[in-house]
Amino acid sequence: MNRVLAGALAAGALRRTGAVPAVCHRQLHKSAACRRQAARSSDDHGNARGKHLIKQLAELQIRRAPEDAVPKRSGNNKYTRVTHPMFSEWPHDSKIDADFARVQRQLRLSWFKQNTEVRKRCANFGIDSSTFVEWSDRFAQAAGAEEIETLRAENLVPLLIRDGREAFGDYIVNQFFAFLSDKAPHVVKNIGYLRRITDLRHPHEWAATTRKVQRRIIMHVGPTNSGKTYHALQRLQQAASGVYCSPLRLLAYEVYDRMTRAGISCSLMTGEDRRLADFSAPGLNPIGMSINGEPVTQIDSCTIEMAPNKPYNVAVIDEIQMIADRQRGWAWTNALLNIPAAEIHLCGEASAVPIVKQICESLDEEVEVREYTRLGALHTSNKALQGDWSKVQRGDCIVSFSRKGIYDIKSTIESKTGLRCAIIYGGLPPEARVEQARLFNDPNSGYDVLVASDAIGMGINLSIKRVIFVELSKFDGGSMRPISVSQTRQIGGRAGRFGSGSEAGEVTTMESKDLKHLALSMEKQPPALAAVGIKPTTEAIETFSHQFPGVPFSQLWPMFRDVATVSPGYFLCSFHEQEKIATLVEHLPLSVRDRYQFIYAPINTRSPIVCSCLAKYAAAVAHGTECLVGQVVKLPPKLPTNRIQLEVFEQWHRAITLFMWLSFHFPETYVELDEAMALKTDCERMITEGLATIRSHKKAEGLPPKATPGAKDTIEAAGKAETKARIREMLGIKV
Repeated sequence: MNRVLAGALAAGALRRTGAVPAVCHRQLHKSAACRRQAARSSDDHGNARGKHLIKQLAELQIRRAPEDAVPKRSGNNKYTRVTHPMFSEWPHDSKIDADFARVQRQLRLSWFKQNTEVRKRCANFGIDSSTFVEWSDRFAQAAGAEEIETLRAENLVPLLIRDGREAFGDYIVNQFFAFLSDKAPHVVKNIGYLRRITDLRHPHEWAATTRKVQRRIIMHVGPTNSGKTYHALQRLQQAASGVYCSPLRLLAYEVYDRMTRAGISCSLMTGEDRRLADFSAPGLNPIGMSINGEPVTQIDSCTIEMAPNKPYNVAVIDEIQMIADRQRGWAWTNALLNIPAAEIHLCGEASAVPIVKQICESLDEEVEVREYTRLGALHTSNKALQGDWSKVQRGDCIVSFSRKGIYDIKSTIESKTGLRCAIIYGGLPPEARVEQARLFNDPNSGYDVLVASDAIGMGINLSIKRVIFVELSKFDGGSMRPISVSQTRQIGGRAGRFGSGSEAGEVTTMESKDLKHLALSMEKQPPALAAVGIKPTTEAIETFSHQFPGVPFSQLWPMFRDVATVSPGYFLCSFHEQEKIATLVEHLPLSVRDRYQFIYAPINTRSPIVCSCLAKYAAAVAHGTECLVGQVVKLPPKLPTNRIQLEVFEQWHRAITLFMWLSFHFPETYVELDEAMALKTDCERMITEGLATIRSHKKAEGLPPKATPGAKDTIEAAGKAETKARIREMLGIKV
């Protein structure tokens, strides 16, 4: 069972109604087989039949579940439309939630006992097949009887809300090893010792030696455009010494620029960039000298992963709700626990308040909460655009979560309205995003409309009058998932930015069917965060590796996850991207410490160019040779003229920034930082100029304007084949 269908979400209604509503069956499944199954069962409202049906539905594999998959019990005892897999949309009825968790546990335990991959993971620790069958049965029986505290249904609710079904499978495996450690330590050799060296409980105690000051914690919480970050930065600007920790390089640079213009000495530290203040400027002086004889600036502006643990008077940590992010949450946790500042100012959503208070209580620190309200009016329209692109107006931002869709929308709007569109999406380099934002904000640039992805949610100031959602679901790499309440509010909140000249902001949708859900999301508050992310230390990984000599690191990494122990309120950030990176460099003779550095490199493993460059970069470290950026990065000589060519440039840009990131971790290997910076600037220029020439999806794909449907398929396939061949040639890959 590769995917557990959202159909099991209906389980929450069982105890309340004794049935699975027939309407839920119809909504859950678009395939003919699912519709037939639902029809056969629609007249059966028995509890046993309902449970049997849910189990059947949960075992189906479908790539896309519809938006309305989850029944929600409202006050009038009816079921209303809500989204399905984000779990933040649960009714927060403890009995319904526990019933849902109980069914999910039953399904996952069944998966656990039958899954071949799970057996392989257990075999890594010397558990043979017969032993696994015996103890997995005992484990499942104990869990079903509510005898395992960590697997009790009510204790699983926060986990499911936070992580969903996929991570739940990893949690089941982890709890199996905990069960063996307690009930059958003889099954796994040295299981007690393995559990001790992978014990990641009480991370607040890790900071005891680095943070010896009693800190004052101040949380600035409120919606988008409420001034919360502004007030924190005002305090930072007054501090004798301080640091700003940003979720994005764009924001770190913005604060660096703001402080510099205010005559305050400020340094910039991001993964791929380091800048000191220009002390040659009049009136700009260092506040002291470091032990290395370097001038010390008054303010440091950095990305959250680069947060230093040196003493400050004031520290500002932005977007604190990202402490619960599955991939990057560990960086916010590290900053909150380790920065020894007299004042810590946390900016973000109110959803983070309970968990931050819980963490700070373990540190004997109190939290002062300052709540802010929105500075400008914002309302959700009661009318959608009904698919009529001619209704798009100047100052509108059209939000789509499909890169291809963004180009299609740009083309449609320009042809229907004559308004020129700027575009912003996550794949664009930050510098290109800033330039597109500047064009949109400038009333004299000729760019009237913005077409964007969720990349506008933070980090860019935009003069948006109205946000229009084309859809409310996003592909997460495996299936379509509705965006969360937090994402909806953050993106929608960009409308009517305070000081933009708009009297009020407006949010709406392109289609009427999405309008009700949008209105509900904009009115809701995101649910309180249940846990925060951590990652294992280098020392813990090294110690663990010594117990399994000869085991490949890509295999060792998930083994660590399987036996590690984490406190309630914390979770191990996702290992899956790190496993892929570990596999890319598995063949190289690298130390465990060096491998650990590489697996946390900021790359997207779905990018073939970046993955190939990473392997070449790592080879230089493994063989002790210098790596020259020009020998690896080969920019195409011509400007991109279509979407596929533009994507090639974007991948090369990420490969260059990866080189720059590595240069700060392995300075003796990656010595051409200035050359890389020049190459990066050239790549950004070509991307920006290319964006201005790509007007439509047809041109973006290299298709003739009036290609017939049959010709389009042929030309598109040929174009993709040509592009793949070109990428292989650039990477030196032989077919």
